[in-house]
Amino acid sequence: MSMSARVLGLVLALGLASPVAHAADQLKIGEGRGSIEFGIGDSKIFRTTGGFKQWRGKVSVDDTDVSRSSVEVEISTASIQMLDSQQTAMLKDSDFFDVERFPRLTFKSTRVERIGENSLKVEGNITLRGITRPMTLEVTVSDRRPDAAPGSRYARFRGFGTIKRSEFGMTRFIDMVGDTVELAITADAWR
Repeated sequence: MSMSARVLGLVLALGLASPVAHAADQLKIGEGRGSIEFGIGDSKIFRTTGGFKQWRGKVSVDDTDVSRSSVEVEISTASIQMLDSQQTAMLKDSDFFDVERFPRLTFKSTRVERIGENSLKVEGNITLRGITRPMTLEVTVSDRRPDAAPGSRYARFRGFGTIKRSEFGMTRFIDMVGDTVELAITADAWR
């Protein structure tokens, strides 16, 4: 075998063993296969819950280096829905989500850390009403299927986090209802 053939063989072998061969899995999440819900208030009398009906996102999963994984979510604020239609209309106005001026709420991760066999801490930034603040999600992963075919479920994710609504300019009724908003996302991620 000639020297140039050996060099070519070595280059090909190194190319196949490069990080590109272990590319991150690119997954989709969205309202068709999951939910984003929120709750505010500690008492049963003033506990308010709701959700968003239109949202989508993408998850990049890197098994070789979890810190290179990422999450991005975009929510249509106009898709907010409460049990009471009057509450739904109120939360769309300028005192709350101001959906005319700010039609999207976004979350983009800045750091992903494994904290247990099936649990992750996802730190990132949430942008709401044009204001960006840090937010941390505690995420559990279940029913993982890394060999899933395109269009099939890869895994189930559940994430929980909190924000202070006052930090986003939503201060109306804080004395009555509270400031801390609990967010929960439950979703299947698919290829």
